[in-house]
Amino acid sequence: MYALSLFLTIGLALNLMLQLPKETGPTASYSVLSFVIMFVIATIILLLILKYFKRPWLIQGIFYLAMLEGLLIFTQALIPWPQFLYAMGGIIFFWLFYRNILMHNIVLVLAISAISVFFGLNLIPSAAILILIVLAAYDFWAVYKTKHMVKMFRGMAEAKVNFSLIIPHSFSGLFKKIKEVSPSTEFMFLGTGDIAIPAIFAVSALRISAHTSIFSALGALFGFVLLYAIFVSQEKREPMPGLPPLVFGTLLGYLISFLF
Repeated sequence: MYALSLFLTIGLALNLMLQLPKETGPTASYSVLSFVIMFVIATIILLLILKYFKRPWLIQGIFYLAMLEGLLIFTQALIPWPQFLYAMGGIIFFWLFYRNILMHNIVLVLAISAISVFFGLNLIPSAAILILIVLAAYDFWAVYKTKHMVKMFRGMAEAKVNFSLIIPHSFSGLFKKIKEVSPSTEFMFLGTGDIAIPAIFAVSALRISAHTSIFSALGALFGFVLLYAIFVSQEKREPMPGLPPLVFGTLLGYLISFLF
C-alpha cells in the first residue's frame, strides 16, 4: 500500500504534466514558509477542535470531506467528464459498503496520492528538501517532546476516525472491520503525513527527471522498511515519529539518483 501510494502519485503527476501545454509546465506557487504556515494552521485548527469542540461528527466530517476531495481530484485526473463521477460514486459505494481495513486503505491511498500531486506540482525540489527536514524535526518534537501529536491521534481514534494507513500483522487482518480497530489492537498506524510528505517530494523531483523522482520514491520505501523494523523491535510498542526515517530514506534515494 505504501509503495502504491508513492508510485501512483508519480503516475498521476506525470499524467497531469503531459496534459499541460509544453510552453507552460507546472509552476511553483508554494514557498517553504507558505507550506509550513499552512501545515501549522491546519494542525492548530485540528487540535482546537479536539480540545474544545469534542464532537465526533465534526472530526468525522473533516475526514470524509478530505477523502471526497482527494477522490474527486484522483478521478478527474484520469477519467473525462462525466464518467469520473460514476467512477467516484463506485469507489464511495464500495468504501461505505465494505467497511474493512482493505477498503479504508485503498481509499486513503487514492485520496492522499491525488492531494500529494496537487502540492508536489507547486513546489521546487530545493524548497521540498527544506520542508522535509523541517517537518521531520517537527514530527520528532511533537511525538517525544510536547506529545501533542500523540494526543491528536488518540483524540481522532476516540472519534472513530482513522486518518492513517492501517497495517495489520497478517494478511487476514486486512479484512477486519474498521470498528474492530483501535490504538490498543495489534496494528501499525501510518499517518497521512507520513504517506503524503515523501510523495510530495517525489512529485517535486519530477522537475529534475522521472529518474530522480523514482529513486526518491525507492528511498522512501527503504525509509518505510527502516521505520517498520524500528517499530516492531520495540520491547514495548510506543508511538514513534514516522517522518525522520522516511525523510532520511527519501533524501538518500534523491542523492543516489545523481550517481546513476
